[in-house]
Amino acid sequence: MPKLDPETFRTMPWKNGGGTTIEALTLPPGADLDTFELRVSMAHVEVAGPFSRFLGIDRTLVVMDGEGMTLRMADGSAMTLGQGSAPFTFAGDDPVHATLSAGAIRDFNVMTRRSVLRHHARRIAVDGELRFACAGVLSMILVLDGDATASDGAEETPLHRGDLFTVAQRDALVILRSAPHAELLRVDVFRHS
Repeated sequence: MPKLDPETFRTMPWKNGGGTTIEALTLPPGADLDTFELRVSMAHVEVAGPFSRFLGIDRTLVVMDGEGMTLRMADGSAMTLGQGSAPFTFAGDDPVHATLSAGAIRDFNVMTRRSVLRHHARRIAVDGELRFACAGVLSMILVLDGDATASDGAEETPLHRGDLFTVAQRDALVILRSAPHAELLRVDVFRHS
């Protein structure tokens, strides 16, 4: 269950040139913006503007820091996201415009190529202990608030706010412990059969 090392993260320009993203993980390793099947990143958003478009990609966003933002979709609908909001999933093909609520934010972004993979993200709270088995080809845990440890029953990995770790063995047991409370994001990635 490796905790991803920030020293291995890549800082990359946004596809539309409007900012930068810290890329934490891509599959296959070394894939570029046109060939990735999975991309996990964190972005600092400092000004309002359009999102980069990614054809054939499904995206999920979670606000990690800042007051939040409102996303305006092509159909006229709008979604306001803050630090406590549920993960928001949308098609990367669609035009989306972001407006900041009050200053810069940092978000966490998961993208999967829908012809190959799909993903599911949800917030989970841990008070004490939580056990689950890795679903699909990959499970990820991002610490949104608090401290926790992850264990496979033998080795423990300490996790702090902003840490991200992965489990890539299907059905592997993951034991999460917190003291006293931690807010986490769990993302499961599945390959189409």
